[in-house]
Amino acid sequence: MDWKFAVALIFAIIVAIFAIQNAGVVEVSFLAFELSISQALVILISAVFGALVALMLSLVR
Repeated sequence: MDWKFAVALIFAIIVAIFAIQNAGVVEVSFLAFELSISQALVILISAVFGALVALMLSLVR
């Protein structure tokens, strides 16, 4: 198994555990929009977007 894949898998498991333990409902405000959503979902969406940005930046090099 590639070491980069192993590190990514461990990080994904840690993020998933963190998200599950913080599953309360929070209110998210952006400009004129307000939304009540699970904090776990906010954490997971943020992690996915962060991973996508990192992937795009690695492809540019």
